[in-house]
Amino acid sequence: MQIAVIGAGWSGCHVALELAGRGHRVLLIEREPDIFNGVSGSFGIRLHKGPYYPRSRSTREVCAATLERFCAHYPELVVGHEYAVYAHGTLDAIGHPSKVSNEVFAEVCHESPECRQIDPSAWGYTNLEAAYDLDEPSAVLGGRLRDYFRARLAAAGIEVRCNSQVLEAAESAGQFRLLLDGGEVVQVDRVINATGYQSLIPQIEAAAPETGLEVVYQVCLGLQYEDSRPGLKPISFIVMDGWFPCLMPQIDSHAQQSCNYVLTHGCYTILGSYATPAQAEALLASLDDAFVESRVRPLSEQQMCRFWSGFLPRFRYTGWKGVVLAKLKTRSEFRSSVVFEQAGIIHVFPGKITNVLQAGDEVLALLEGEVCVERDGLRYVKDGVLDTARHEIHSRPLVGEANTAGLQTHEMLRSTEHV
Repeated sequence: MQIAVIGAGWSGCHVALELAGRGHRVLLIEREPDIFNGVSGSFGIRLHKGPYYPRSRSTREVCAATLERFCAHYPELVVGHEYAVYAHGTLDAIGHPSKVSNEVFAEVCHESPECRQIDPSAWGYTNLEAAYDLDEPSAVLGGRLRDYFRARLAAAGIEVRCNSQVLEAAESAGQFRLLLDGGEVVQVDRVINATGYQSLIPQIEAAAPETGLEVVYQVCLGLQYEDSRPGLKPISFIVMDGWFPCLMPQIDSHAQQSCNYVLTHGCYTILGSYATPAQAEALLASLDDAFVESRVRPLSEQQMCRFWSGFLPRFRYTGWKGVVLAKLKTRSEFRSSVVFEQAGIIHVFPGKITNVLQAGDEVLALLEGEVCVERDGLRYVKDGVLDTARHEIHSRPLVGEANTAGLQTHEMLRSTEHV
């Protein structure tokens, strides 16, 4: 078949290669000037085994099931760490205890057999209940990632069109007519929407008991730092579970030492949650250095230094970047990729980076007519993620319960500017 894959981030590029490998003719369409220009290619990506989601068993299970496959499938893009620490914080930025107990967090970390508990004080950490070192790598990004996939896509004979946006996809007589922003019309047999759920968004009733999805669009920032004492391998340090900080490497070159890192925070770097991508894009476009560096940066650094006093003496701030990210609103902070078909278009809702393998499997299953579930106008793979995790996906936060999908940090910071 002639298949259009819309969106050239991790999901789109991986699915395109899988389709070409099955003999399909693939057209990959990207609205940005280059592939991997969004969150896939710009934020530090730690290949999570599961402890980052201690309250979402479904997310942990998918991460555990796909990590080894991902490392075997893309070995050139995987970089091991000197250490990858998950820490269990005492009180978060607003004085709340972690959302999971110390016992539960220990159990979740030990789902990884090689997990070892470390002494926080011996490592220079404070205000922690416990800390664990896991064998978790990171994926490369930036120019190194783009170079790799440009070569792979070209070798597979995939046509890539950048600076092109699909405005409309209409089905007629068993084919799809795609209208591009330049007025060009493209005819294809099937369409895969891998735009990060930001274009050609399907209309799904959030209240539907079996298939409804409630989505928010968030402005997410990454504060960038340079490591003054880099080792031969990168490090990462993540405090769980609530409004806590996270430090991950940004590996974007072939240099032996990784010096670049991104700092995020469970609250302060998620600036807003909106019903549409346009609302979130408007906020992102309004941000400037003065706001980020006077309001977001001090709070984020303060919180990191609560747990690791050696952070600022070692890491130097170099700037910031921001993206708009689609997120399912769930009580457990579910983050796996979800794949379904509606009106003939297959949609890939973004999850963790290793989830692209599971998403690719489910796209192929839908195209090749494997056993599927059809409900409320959707078609999805039986025993796939949407089928097995639907109870988690449809469990919403309780009224007044802290949840990242409800954050409006920008409004909070603006309202306190006079203080």
